[in-house]
Amino acid sequence: MGTQIAMSSETAQFPIVLEAVDESVATALAVGLAMPDRPVIDATTRALVGHLRALMAEDLGFDEDPAVQALFREGYRVLDLTRRPTAESTQFGAYQYMREVGLLTRRFADVYREAQEQDAADG
Repeated sequence: MGTQIAMSSETAQFPIVLEAVDESVATALAVGLAMPDRPVIDATTRALVGHLRALMAEDLGFDEDPAVQALFREGYRVLDLTRRPTAESTQFGAYQYMREVGLLTRRFADVYREAQEQDAADG
């Protein structure tokens, strides 16, 4: 079975808006007394996948940093289309996937912030 990765060259055209990333991550990782409705889970997941794709299109030091390489491997694994929930997936399965993408997106955003700070300090 081949791995299908959902990446697009279009994502590189859009700037990273960290406030939007943070908002989507906060929605995904918020702890509540009840699980969000499925439409909220699906919409949040779509937003997170878009943010994750955009972050993965950035130069985050992949060539120099083994930790960043590991992060990218995890990103490709999570974005594998065969792992994504479908309409037939349970609400809990979709919720767990949303949280997994949220946690990973947060890690990528942290690396992106660090790279931006380093660029600002260097330039």
